[in-house]
Parts: sequence; structure tokens; C-alpha cells
Amino acid sequence: MAYQPGQWMYVRLTPDLKHHFTISSSPTEDLLQFTTMYREESEYKRALFALKVGDTVDINGPFGDFVLDPADAGPRLFIAGGIGITPFRSMLKYNQDQNLNLPLILLYSVKTKSEGAFVDQLAAIIVETATQGRLDEVKVSQLVPDFITRTWWICGPPVLVEAFVSLGQKMGLPPEKIKSEEFTGY
Repeated sequence: MAYQPGQWMYVRLTPDLKHHFTISSSPTEDLLQFTTMYREESEYKRALFALKVGDTVDINGPFGDFVLDPADAGPRLFIAGGIGITPFRSMLKYNQDQNLNLPLILLYSVKTKSEGAFVDQLAAIIVETATQGRLDEVKVSQLVPDFITRTWWICGPPVLVEAFVSLGQKMGLPPEKIKSEEFTGY
């Protein structure tokens, strides 16, 4: 199946239960992987987690333009919150598998490491907000001193995305050096 690192798809379980998921696998892998968090209050998630091996689902896609372009060798700062890590997992794995050596840095904000996805698989700077506090101007400047030279790619819950878009602008980045994708309705 052809897709680009960072794209997403619709996964339909029944005519009434459909949800979009970012593909967390890389096109270099021999599998199609989605990553999600279980939420008891979600009818969709209850049905998804009740599936058994051999059950079928309808998948439609890929969609989206929040994708890694291997021809763009410019430095990037990936900023992820929560399950917003999924497109970056795909991009980083692709970069590694293709030996692209693109200048990518990932800041991953999670409440605790145990709540994060892929924390042991990714070369990332993990910021645990429960013990270190939220990422802010001072932390970003310390952790990524060349932040101003990088295009910021931000993905996560809408409140996180809005906060980092504003922070990037406050720290002097022009709008064209900030790309974002909000994850709604986990």
C-alpha cells in the first residue's frame, strides 16, 4: 500500500462507526500500523478494541499533506503532545530506514513516560510535564538552541498546537516556518 510518512486514513468498523487515524508505521515497513488510546467513553474505541484477529474493517485513504518530503533537507523541530506522536514516528522511522539523515529533532511532551507512545523506540527529547513542567520558551531554547533555524512541525491536541504556534511566533518564527496538525476526538 502506498502512502507518505505522516498521512492518515479513515477506519470504518460499521456503517455508523468511522474514525480517522494517522498511520504510525513507515512506508518502509511491511505493515500498516495505527496507534490510539483506549477510552471507555468512546463507542468507537470500545468496538475497535473488541475486534478479533480475522475481523474486517473498511479502510479509506491515505489523506493529508502533513508529510515528510525527503527532498526538503531543511532542519525541522518536531513538537508532539500525547498521541500526536504518530505522524512523527512514521517520519522518523522513514528517515532512519532510508538513511536520509535529515536534520530532525523531536520534542515529545507527555505527562509521564509511561503514558507516552514509542518513548523507548524514538530518538527524542522527552519532557515529562508531571515532573519537569510544560514546555515553554526557556525549555525550548535550552533543549534546541538552534530553534530559530528550524521549521516547527507541531502535532497533538488542539490546545497544545495552538500554544506552540503562538510560542513559535513569540520566539520570532515567521508563519511559513510553522506547520501544524491538530488531533481531535482521540
